[in-house]
Amino acid sequence: MTDLAERKIWGRQGSRPRSDAQWAVEQEVIGPGLQAVMLWAQLCVASAAGAELTDVDGNLVIDFQGAGGVNSIGHANPRLVEALRADLADAPAGAFGSAGRLAMAGVLRDFLPPPLDRIQLYSGGTEAVEAALRLAKSVTGKYEFLSFWGGFHGKTAGSLALTTGARSGLGPLPPGYFSAPYANCYHCPLKLTFPSCGFACVETARDTIKENSTGALAAIVVEPVQGRSGNVVPPPGYLAALQSVAREFDALLVVDEMMTGFGRTGAPFAFQRDGDEVSPDILTVGKGMGAGYPVTGVIASAETMSAAPFSDPSASSSSFGAFPLACRAVATTTQILIEDDLPARAAKLGDEMLHALRPLVDEAPLVGDVRGAGLAIGIELVTDKQTRRPAPKEVIRDTFLALLDAGVLVMVGGNTLRLYPPLTVDEGVMREAVDIIRRVLVAGPSEGGQR
Repeated sequence: MTDLAERKIWGRQGSRPRSDAQWAVEQEVIGPGLQAVMLWAQLCVASAAGAELTDVDGNLVIDFQGAGGVNSIGHANPRLVEALRADLADAPAGAFGSAGRLAMAGVLRDFLPPPLDRIQLYSGGTEAVEAALRLAKSVTGKYEFLSFWGGFHGKTAGSLALTTGARSGLGPLPPGYFSAPYANCYHCPLKLTFPSCGFACVETARDTIKENSTGALAAIVVEPVQGRSGNVVPPPGYLAALQSVAREFDALLVVDEMMTGFGRTGAPFAFQRDGDEVSPDILTVGKGMGAGYPVTGVIASAETMSAAPFSDPSASSSSFGAFPLACRAVATTTQILIEDDLPARAAKLGDEMLHALRPLVDEAPLVGDVRGAGLAIGIELVTDKQTRRPAPKEVIRDTFLALLDAGVLVMVGGNTLRLYPPLTVDEGVMREAVDIIRRVLVAGPSEGGQR
């Protein structure tokens, strides 16, 4: 047992009177619709540092939920705290030129992959996705979009139309949106096996466009790793194949890196995992870019972003997008990523975690698949390993709570446990979390569930 384990007791021990009382008071004002995992956990945090949370009852939890990839450089990172504190004293409220924006421009000039050299900032993910759609329309003069089953792009009109499986009760949707199967090889909807399939899902995407488009396809919009579906990693060459389809229809390739960008998957941007074969026209980014400060963005080349009406004055602005503190958060987070070589660290630690967790497919009664890219890892739970039938929501909830009570907070997507450690996670803490996850999952579902 490590020194770390001897010093700290992980998990939620016994009753949580202060958490229960605080949660009850908060819910007198907070509206419904919070994330299911937040409602299950009812976690009230007193302090946070790195990958560790301490709740108001004094319980210590390892945070591998990371707000779905937001916590890129650790909670309360001292360098980020100091940078924001310094600007807070005299930064204006408004998107003027500022010390923060100047610093961001300097850092991103070297970090962004050519030819993507321009960024427009926003305050939420769905806002950035909507802006990317407007940009694609401006560039192409067209208005149709292809997205993919299992993807998630947001909850406003255009981004929701891109998001399959989350539209019930919210129709009708805008016209001109259609979807095709994603390269989810564990649940191939075409019942084929890679690589002998020859990317049949890409051929299906091509056929979907031919059958549904009126000749006005503006863009193909895709996640390089599907987060909500459980960190589904497509096989190498998939994005390049989709890019060729986009070019065939004189459309753009929009890569949604909201979760994967800024080092999460072991490269600065996840599309770079396919080498030089992929050159997206537009990227959407956020989450880890601000490390907790709410800032997102659209990235493209100067030529692409000059298209009107997107480039017209006030046509693509955001009330909070380029505020000095947002810019400072991006500048500082990116500088830390560069100086500490965090993408490479994510690749190394992610490989170590996968090596330790993949045996669960054979050892744990519910684990059907373990997959991931860098520090975005998915553990899919099934009730039948032969048919790969997804575990029901009650089992997912009970497993989530068993892990939390044992000391590890995770994210959930469908029937998959999603792990997003900070890229700065202490290696000892990471190994403690892996040991807890292994122990809980090997033990299997508990009798009677949790509260």
